[in-house]
Parts: sequence; C-alpha cells; structure tokens
Amino acid sequence: MDCRDAHYFLRLRRPGSDDLDPDAMASLDRHLACCPACAAAGRALAGFDAAVGRAMRAVPVPDGLRDQLFTEASVRRGAALRRRTFRLLAAAASVLVTCGLALGVYSAARPQADVAGMLAQGDELAMPQGAEKQISAFLKSQRLPEPPPLDPSLFIHAGTESVQGRDVPVLVFRERNGPGVAKVYAFRATSFKLDALREEQASHCSTKLYAHPAAGVTYVVVYTGMDLTPFLRGGGGTA
Repeated sequence: MDCRDAHYFLRLRRPGSDDLDPDAMASLDRHLACCPACAAAGRALAGFDAAVGRAMRAVPVPDGLRDQLFTEASVRRGAALRRRTFRLLAAAASVLVTCGLALGVYSAARPQADVAGMLAQGDELAMPQGAEKQISAFLKSQRLPEPPPLDPSLFIHAGTESVQGRDVPVLVFRERNGPGVAKVYAFRATSFKLDALREEQASHCSTKLYAHPAAGVTYVVVYTGMDLTPFLRGGGGTA
C-alpha cells in the first residue's frame, strides 16, 4: 500500500466503524508502522474524531426532551390511527348507505299483494256469470272464436302453455262431480298444421276437436276419462 491509498483508507476508518475489510485494515496498519508521515496523519484524524465526539457529548440535553419526543411520536401515531379508523368507518358507512338505498329501491319496486282484489275475483269466479265474463274477456284478448260448450261454472283459470316451443292459449275446467280436469287448447293455423289433427284416446285421457276453419283456429280439448259429458253445459252431449 502506498501513501495515497493509506490516506484514502484513513478517511474511511473511524472508531467503532467496520467499513474496511480485515485485509485492508491489516495492510493499512503495516503501512502506518513503517511510514512516519502517514502515521502522524492517522493520529491527527483520530484526534479530530475524538474531539468531535467529546463536543457532541458535551451538548446539554434539555430537561424533558426525551419525554417530549415520545409524547409527540405518540400523538402523531394516534392521529394516524384515528385517520385510518375514520376512513374505515366512512367506507363502512358508505357501504351501509349503498345497501340501504338498494334495499329501498328493491322494496319500492315490489308491489303489495292485492288480497282484496284476489278475493273479489274469487267471488266473481264462484258465480257462473262471473266465469263466463272471464272466459269471454280472455278469448277476446286472444282474438279467439266461440269456445267449446264446456260448463262455465266448472271454469278454473285461463292462460298460456308452451307446446312444442310455442305459447298456446288454454282454458282449464274441473269435472262436475269428480277429480277430473279438462284443458281446452286453442291452436292457430299460423303456428301449427291443423289439417293433421285427429281425436285420440289413451288409457286415462282423451281428446275432442272443435274446428273453426273461418277463424283459422281448432280447439283441442284434452280431458281425463273417456267421456266429455261431465264437463259440458248441463252435462249434455258432445256434438
């Protein structure tokens, strides 16, 4: 090691410092042992560092500074925690308000069940003339012709059913003195081939056709049993 390197490493060596690796320290010590000029420079730097250390330690520390520093740190940490808590509470409140508004909108969108209206319809349905009005109104809304001569007093309800992927108007009747059911399907020529329809019978059900060629509609009555008479007006014939 030459003098230039020695001066460089002297600036890096400080008391209590391990900035130099052991090999560099050993090489520097060997150089200082044989170079009086570098050794004097080393002693001067060490003296300077010692003087600076004594001066720093001689600076008086104000009374209560340590407690003050801890207090300020605690206050800042508390403020940070309060801000974080406030943000979390604000976010939670926002979620609750959003959920409340959504629930309010959902609740407002749901209509109240009109039980009184349902009772009125039930009373009307119990009367033959009331059932006839409902059947007539349904047929008019569907633009359908005169229905088969089933007894209106046996009428249950009207609606649509999906048949081969198409909605078909249907009237449902109960049997007069039994558990049987009859369904009257209205097939339109615009949706089905009506010329191929035939009356059929199975082990528990039968069908009856009522065609209205001028209207392009054929009624297919599917009923339980082999006799349609219990479903007809006055229990009359099926002609």
